[in-house]
Amino acid sequence: MRYPVIEESTVRSDDPVRQDLPGGYAGSLLRVDLTSGRIWTQPWTPAEMRQYLGGAGLGAQLLWEEVPAEVGWDHPDNRLILATGPLAGLPVWGTGGLSVVTRGAMTNGATSTQANGFFGACLKYSGFDAIVVQGQASRWVYLSVHDGVAELRDAAFLLGKDTWQTQDALHARHGLPGHQMSVYSIGPAGENLVRFAAIAGDYGHVASKNGCGAVMGAKRLKAVAIARGTKALRAADPQGLFQAADEIAYDLKTNPTAKSLYEYGTLWGVLNLHGQGALPIKNYTTNIPPEGTDLAAWEAPSLRQGFDHRGHQCNACGMHHCHMQVIPTGPHRGELVDEPEYEGWAGAGWAIGCTDPVAISWLNTQVDRACVDVNEFGWVIGWVMECQEKGYLTKEQLGGLELRWGDVEAAARLLHMINQRQGFGTVLAEGVKRAAETVGGPAAACAIYTGKGSSPRGHDHRARWEEMLDTCTGSTGTLETGPPVHPTEFGMPARINPFDPDAVAKNVGTHLGRRHFEDSLGACIFTTRTLMENLCRALSAATGWEYRKEEAMHFGRRTAVLLRAFDLRCGLGPELERPSPRYGSIPVDGPAKGQDVARHWEQMLDVWYETVGYDRKTGRPLPETLRALGLDDLIPVLWGPENRRR
Repeated sequence: MRYPVIEESTVRSDDPVRQDLPGGYAGSLLRVDLTSGRIWTQPWTPAEMRQYLGGAGLGAQLLWEEVPAEVGWDHPDNRLILATGPLAGLPVWGTGGLSVVTRGAMTNGATSTQANGFFGACLKYSGFDAIVVQGQASRWVYLSVHDGVAELRDAAFLLGKDTWQTQDALHARHGLPGHQMSVYSIGPAGENLVRFAAIAGDYGHVASKNGCGAVMGAKRLKAVAIARGTKALRAADPQGLFQAADEIAYDLKTNPTAKSLYEYGTLWGVLNLHGQGALPIKNYTTNIPPEGTDLAAWEAPSLRQGFDHRGHQCNACGMHHCHMQVIPTGPHRGELVDEPEYEGWAGAGWAIGCTDPVAISWLNTQVDRACVDVNEFGWVIGWVMECQEKGYLTKEQLGGLELRWGDVEAAARLLHMINQRQGFGTVLAEGVKRAAETVGGPAAACAIYTGKGSSPRGHDHRARWEEMLDTCTGSTGTLETGPPVHPTEFGMPARINPFDPDAVAKNVGTHLGRRHFEDSLGACIFTTRTLMENLCRALSAATGWEYRKEEAMHFGRRTAVLLRAFDLRCGLGPELERPSPRYGSIPVDGPAKGQDVARHWEQMLDVWYETVGYDRKTGRPLPETLRALGLDDLIPVLWGPENRRR
């Protein structure tokens, strides 16, 4: 098919704000078919807004409705959904959020992964609540959205550029520097279909999970650039919204579970997790820091004071977080980098045996700019380092490259090989599970991954059983529930024994759905670390609804069921819900020494399945669960037409 002239691939949205809309919504979805070059708008109703909210909820519904089993992650008919929620663009902290929902490259199942920054607010100010991309362009393009005008443009001049270079180039091309334009793009990794490629924007914000960047690369969509438009956005109850926002901000500043995040972001994570035995060191081979490590240098104030830095917060956010830094010493002195999140410190550092904050900060930024998931990067590089040390991989296999624990320069060279799919980098570009299966032998036993093909966040989950269970049973290639902030809000104890299998499984199952609700609001997961009642109060003031925490959990459970149903349709069943041998191994040292999660795994699955109301044998949500969530139409799909009334 001849590709349409780029200038003809436009849509304009000059409509005034619809008076029937709840507050907080722009009222339209932007649809893009890259195969034909067609762009159009799709209105959605107030009833649909309340049912699907936005973000993860809207994305899950569209994924279920529009991506059948035969459409794999790299198929043109796969959808790439970039959605925000009803709080985005309103004066509540951290409301620039973006949810990317698609069928991902790592598991070939559902993906729901979030990034922050300014994309969500810019999208709303341009008149749209979400962008739904389908098809595959015949040549590389980028999508430009400016004040309700959307068009596809030639992206040949962007090819080979990393995400920072891409953002710089588009800011210059459009004459909109700084926060006047939010650009989310793929780097060389996404262009070359590295399975764990990510989508990054606003200099350091990353939607990283389950290979969403590979999906974008398969569509030959290099970037989405959204100018900060001038479309009107209203709150139904402005005074009530300001009051709710103030209550949330006060809670974030004073509540012990959130105060450290307010003050230093995730910088305290290294020491806190080290104390629990949950800091991943040298590919799970130890929980003891390398000899000579100065742990005092890893206190949050020390980490931040060691660099010249400036704030780089997200839209409408007061958190002391997301800073930019200047490398103070070493071969990269003077380079600008983004301050790592905890997972950057882990994936680009501790997991590969490096404990030098300066070196890790530099490598973490190279990972973001090349645009791969820093967690998977850490598991891949750590696996290679361990296998080379033990003789399972040779220097010749790696093209003459030798990787020793902690060598960030060698890790960066291997990153380049992965991004370009050069030599053994082609094997590693498939992710650690597939790479380990390709190499086989004793090397395979060293790899950290789930049966579905994803891998954990930057923690040692052998000391955090709830996150291992959550990761392995989740439907999105990552944590689906996450550690609850206020567990007592839903009748659970404030603290549990992290090695009590029944308590762990009950806790994870009870809180399934909360994170899907949060990920549908258009807000940052760090600024939603408050009572669910506070979030519902903000949502009610924004929209004009009377929204309560019970409805929020009902919504979240419904979204979780849709994502699970999608995965089951994709062939991802309960037989895959288990950790790899290394992932589920027994720690040999540290605070969690001797704890054996594998011994309790089946017991935890039994309790979790009973708690969430799914069938243990098939993984399907039970008919009574579907009926309680208003998903009666899924009963004949999952259980057969004869079970419609079961």
